[in-house]
Amino acid sequence: MKEKIILILKGIIIGAGKIIPGVSGGMLAITLNVYDRGIKAISEFFKDIKNNIKFLFTIGIGILISILLISKVIKYTLDSYYLPTMLLFIGMIIGGIPPIVKEAKSEKSIKNIIIMIIPFVLIFLLSITSNIFSNGISKEPNFLPLILIGIIDAITMIIPGISGTAILMMLGYYDMIITSFSNLTDFNLLSYNLSIIIPFGIGMILGVIALSKIINYLLDNHKISTYYAIIGFAISSVLLLLGETLKNNYALSEILISLVLLIIGYFISKKLDTIN
Repeated sequence: MKEKIILILKGIIIGAGKIIPGVSGGMLAITLNVYDRGIKAISEFFKDIKNNIKFLFTIGIGILISILLISKVIKYTLDSYYLPTMLLFIGMIIGGIPPIVKEAKSEKSIKNIIIMIIPFVLIFLLSITSNIFSNGISKEPNFLPLILIGIIDAITMIIPGISGTAILMMLGYYDMIITSFSNLTDFNLLSYNLSIIIPFGIGMILGVIALSKIINYLLDNHKISTYYAIIGFAISSVLLLLGETLKNNYALSEILISLVLLIIGYFISKKLDTIN
C-alpha cells in the first residue's frame, strides 16, 4: 500500500510538471526514479502484463488526479505566486540530477561528453524557436490535427528536458487543451471537451508506444550514453527555467520564500528518489 501511495504522489508531481510551462514531465519522471521503469512497462507491456498494468495504472492515477484536479490549483499558483511555484519544481529537477551524474561518471569519454552537449544545445535552440513563435494562434477543435498535437506532446513527454507545455504554447494549442482538461467535470461543456481530449489522447498513446520502444532500446544497449544525454537535457532545462523565472522583479520576502521552496523541492525529489 505504501508503494502505491508513493507512486500516486510521483504521478501527481509528474502530471503537475506537464501543466507548468517550461517544466518537463519526463525530466521529473527521471528525478523521481520512475522513468526507466515506465519506459520498460510500456515498451515491454506483454512480457509482464500483470505488473506493468499495476505500475502504469497506479502512477496513471496520480497523473490523472493532477491534470483533472490540481490543474486549476497550478494555474492559480502560477498566476498568483509564480516565483515560489517555479522554484519548487526547479528544486525537484535539481534534486534528481546527482544520482544520474554519479552513475554516468563510471564511463567518462569524449563520445559521452559530446552526447551530453548535443541535447544541451538543442534545448537552447528550441527555446529560441519557441520565443520567436510564442504568439501562436488558437485553433478550433479538429480531429486529425489534434492527433498530431497529441503525438508531438507524447514525444516531449518521453524525451526528458523538453517541455510539452512550451511546445503546445508555441503551436497555439496550450489554452485549448489545458482548459478542456480543467473543465472536464463541467457537463455542460462535456461534448466540446471530449472532442478535444479524445483525439489528443489517441495521439499521445500512439506517440508514447512508438517512442518508448526506441528509448527502451537505448537504455538497454547504451544506458550510460543515454544518461549523458539526459544530463545535457537536465542542465539546459534548469538553466532555461531559472533564466525565464528570474527575469522579472520580485519582493525580497517572495525571493526568500521561493529559495526555501527550492530547497524543499530538492529534498522532496531526493526523498522520493530513494523509494521504489
